[in-house]
Amino acid sequence: MYRKVFLFLLVLIITGFSLPDSKEIAVETINKVKLQKLVKERKGKVLFLNLWATWCVPCREEFPSIVKLVDEYKDVEFIGITVDFPDEVDSKIIPFLKENKVSFINYVNAFEGDEELINLLDKNWNGALPATFIFDKNGKKVSFLEGKQSYDGFKKEIIKAIKK
Repeated sequence: MYRKVFLFLLVLIITGFSLPDSKEIAVETINKVKLQKLVKERKGKVLFLNLWATWCVPCREEFPSIVKLVDEYKDVEFIGITVDFPDEVDSKIIPFLKENKVSFINYVNAFEGDEELINLLDKNWNGALPATFIFDKNGKKVSFLEGKQSYDGFKKEIIKAIKK
């Protein structure tokens, strides 16, 4: 019996077979209505909303800081929105999220156009990435961070939002 189990495991290792991830990553589309609902219905939690893209080097560089913060702030809802194309979910977006061991929800942009997304979040935002918006427990925007941020910079803004 033990020999059969050992042989079975050996075959799995040799063939490179891996068991499915315990938590599969799914990326859904997000539009204006869905994003407005996310911001409005806070359920007592601060919202950390990061806009990013797989092709954006500063986005890729700051992502590990966000992943680290997710583990530290359970009372904050972390959401990512990639502006990659929806048809790149399987080829680019999910591999990037798996590589970074992301445990927070990510969406892919399905807005009518970039202007609709920009105007919903901040009419003064020029659309540059990465961009992070932090909303308080009531859905009021308390921080807008444009460009690559540090772990400490994010943490400072999260603490500010929690105290509001």
